[in-house]
Amino acid sequence: MSAQPSSRAGVAATIAAALVVIAGLLTLGLPSHARERKLDGIRVEDLSQLSGAVDAYWDKHATLPDSLTSMIASHQVDRVPKDPQSGAPYTYLVSGARSYRLCATFAQPSDTTERARVDVYMPATRSWRHGAGESCFDLTPPDKRTGTP
Repeated sequence: MSAQPSSRAGVAATIAAALVVIAGLLTLGLPSHARERKLDGIRVEDLSQLSGAVDAYWDKHATLPDSLTSMIASHQVDRVPKDPQSGAPYTYLVSGARSYRLCATFAQPSDTTERARVDVYMPATRSWRHGAGESCFDLTPPDKRTGTP
């Protein structure tokens, strides 16, 4: 009869461990969710870097580059980043004399409860909020005289 209490304790410990694992997954999210968020963060950083390079190209040449790869020859970038998961190039389109569009495909919508990470390439006036799937950002290089888009 002494086997029953230890068996009950074992069942209780197993249930407690399972509840801890479930609570952890609910709090932190699934590992695949965390990986998708990390990849989306890299995509935002890549787009931010590219927009900074396009803006610098504009500042130097008073025109937009024909393509992202043309910025390598002009030494604006050493390499053009590609999507970290698919390896596909990001979409860049010149949409006007002084406007362009950068697009990427995101796994998840941006988190509106967290302040977006800002790095040295990302002007504070730019928002990189996005939905899941393809998102495009219409951008304009800052005006040299005023520093505003």
